[in-house]
Amino acid sequence: MKRRTFVKLAAGVVATPFFNIGNAAYAGTVAQGRKIRLGLIGCGWRMGLNTSYGLVNNFCTEEIVCLADPDSSHWGKVRAVVKAHQPETDVSKIRAFYDYHEMLDKMSGELDAVVIATPNHHHALSAILAMKKGLHVYVEKPMALTIEETELMLKASRKYGVVTQVGNHGHSGEGNRRLVEYVQSGALGQVREVWAFNNKLNSMTYRPPKAPPPKGMNWDFWCGPAPVCDYYASTKDHGALHPHDWHAWIGYGNGAIGNMGTHIIDAAFWALRLDEVHPESVEATELQWGAEGSWAWRNTIHWRYPARKGMDPVTLHWYDGVKDGIPYDKKHVSRIGECHKREYQNLPPIVEELERKYNQNLGRLGSVIVGENGIMAIGAEGGGLQFVPNGLIKKLPRPPKTIPREKGMSHQVDWLRAIRNPNRPAGCNFEYSTPLAKTVLLGNVASRVGLTKLLWDGSRITNNETANGYLRTTYRKGWEITV
Repeated sequence: MKRRTFVKLAAGVVATPFFNIGNAAYAGTVAQGRKIRLGLIGCGWRMGLNTSYGLVNNFCTEEIVCLADPDSSHWGKVRAVVKAHQPETDVSKIRAFYDYHEMLDKMSGELDAVVIATPNHHHALSAILAMKKGLHVYVEKPMALTIEETELMLKASRKYGVVTQVGNHGHSGEGNRRLVEYVQSGALGQVREVWAFNNKLNSMTYRPPKAPPPKGMNWDFWCGPAPVCDYYASTKDHGALHPHDWHAWIGYGNGAIGNMGTHIIDAAFWALRLDEVHPESVEATELQWGAEGSWAWRNTIHWRYPARKGMDPVTLHWYDGVKDGIPYDKKHVSRIGECHKREYQNLPPIVEELERKYNQNLGRLGSVIVGENGIMAIGAEGGGLQFVPNGLIKKLPRPPKTIPREKGMSHQVDWLRAIRNPNRPAGCNFEYSTPLAKTVLLGNVASRVGLTKLLWDGSRITNNETANGYLRTTYRKGWEITV
């Protein structure tokens, strides 16, 4: 790529009210009754190739105007999903581009918003370019590849007054809302420990052999701001770098914690108001690394947060991968990086203890919130809300529903309604999602540094200069983001 992409945000942008439309250069609301005009950026597995839960299914109430993806084989598949929802639409008129720079340059005047489901290393760049055009932005989780990028994205959203949402879709579900109401009402008493766990590995023990990219694919653009790497194809033993297993590689994805961390941590993070403060430290106490350049396939990580008003300090624990003594091989781990059996997982000891004691199954991925008056557990994405033991629900005071519910709500609808109503912010906007993403991304930093405690002041690691290098993204020449 010869294109030089500079996203220039004014230094020291002042925080403004989230929907100060008068401050926005271009962004505005969409009138009731008119469809929101959408551009799709990244049309692989999450957007449309998985037809059962691809994002495009959730946006076909609106007008899909154009799409961008470096693999042209995805274009027709996404159009087919749109056609299934909108039989009357001539989907051949949905313009397709390899390069989202070109799409935004040519089509931004015909768009209101974009939906981004690229690999992580394109999240920040595509989102900021869209916001500079005055377009509202929905971006898949994790919000960005590095902490530096989350801060740039937040600054851009404030400067241009756009409506934002990160794809932690459990945030809009009933399970998360009910847990938040129990914790914030004081029903559980003080919460000083949260235990989060994940059955995924999102790591590789070897780099598969090089293969040619698919016909019709612009591999250089897929690599984009990250270093150009070899393409490899899927086999019976491992998944492909494209369209999904980029999660496993540093510089393109964020490992198991990046893939699922914001889903799993979100409910406790919200309930305990951890977005109001920053963790004082983060520490990895157990790591098993994969191939060179790949993320660890076992992580045990701990964040320590200070007190918030009315809430004591809390420690957040994270466990992923396979437990000690279980090898990472096809007998124990699937080709897409999930433990075949739950007994292979690196689970927090408290989870196994509670399950034995109360004869409850707390799931394969989720979090356990330990309060003075009892324990609650919730699965990833807000499913499987439980009281531990089950009978606890009858003993705790039942809190009122203080979080608004709306008819027909989904995470994507939440964003669309916010676009139409400037006084109604989306629930998982960049204001909320930036501190959540920073927690997850600090976990990445802790993994890369090794088994040592890192002290964090909210903007930098104060006791390890090497770690500070991992807060930032190194961009390939021609793809830099500057402030």
